[in-house]
Amino acid sequence: MKHEWRLGGLYLPSGAATNAAVLMLHGFPGLLKNEDMAAELCRRGLTVFMPFYGGCWGSPGRFKVRGAFDDVRAALRLLSRYRHVDAGRIGILGYSFGGWAALRTASQTPVAAVAALAPAVPYGDGAAEARYLRRTAKVVNVGAVDELWDEYAAESRKDRPDVYLPRIWPTPVLIVQGLKDRLVRPEASAKLWALAEQPKKLAAFPHEDHEFQNNRPAVIADVCGWLESRLCYLSPPSRMTSAAALR
Repeated sequence: MKHEWRLGGLYLPSGAATNAAVLMLHGFPGLLKNEDMAAELCRRGLTVFMPFYGGCWGSPGRFKVRGAFDDVRAALRLLSRYRHVDAGRIGILGYSFGGWAALRTASQTPVAAVAALAPAVPYGDGAAEARYLRRTAKVVNVGAVDELWDEYAAESRKDRPDVYLPRIWPTPVLIVQGLKDRLVRPEASAKLWALAEQPKKLAAFPHEDHEFQNNRPAVIADVCGWLESRLCYLSPPSRMTSAAALR
C-alpha cells in the first residue's frame, strides 16, 4: 500500500503542559486557511493542528474527496497521540468543505466538540458548486477538473446527513453561517443544525458571506470562545471517556 506525506501547520502554546487541542480543516480546494483563528485558539491555550489535504499547499498527490476524508481521519489519529495533547479534549473545526469533513468525522470518531463554518454539505445546488470548483481549483493539484467534479457529485449523492448528524451526539455541535452566503445557503446550514441533537448552537452573522471577512473579529471571538469553553473546562470523567474511545 502506498503512503504519502502530508504537510500542515502546528500551533503549540508556550510551555510543556498537556493541552486541549483542535484539528482545523481548511476549505475546498484550499483558498482560506483561517490561520487567524488558529492563532487565536493557540493564544487561548489550545494546540491547533492544520493538515493540508493531498494536492494542497505542497502536500503530495492530487486532491480527491475520499482522499481528503482519509487525510482527516489520519490527522485526528496523529493529533490524539501527540505528547502535548490530552486525547480526551480534542475538537474539530472545519470551514466549507472542511466543515463537511468535520461533521462526518465527528459522527464516526468520538471527539469533545465539533464546529463547522459554512459547512459545504451537498444540498442540491450543483451548478453553484461546479462554478466554485472550476474557479478555484487552479490553486491545487486536482488533475482533470471534470473528473474531480464527477467524484464530488458521486460522493454527494451518497451523502446522508440525516443519518450521520444525529450520530454526533453527545458531542456538542456549533454551526456558523453567514446570511449573505451564496455558496452555502443559510437554509442548508439551518437544516443541518435541525438534524443534530442537543447540545448544539447555530450562530448566524447577518453581514457575512462565504469567507466571513466583513466582521472577522466577531466571528473569531464566537468560534474560539465556544471551542475554548467546550474543550478547556471539561470534567475529568468526560475526558476519560473520550480518551478511551479514541485509543
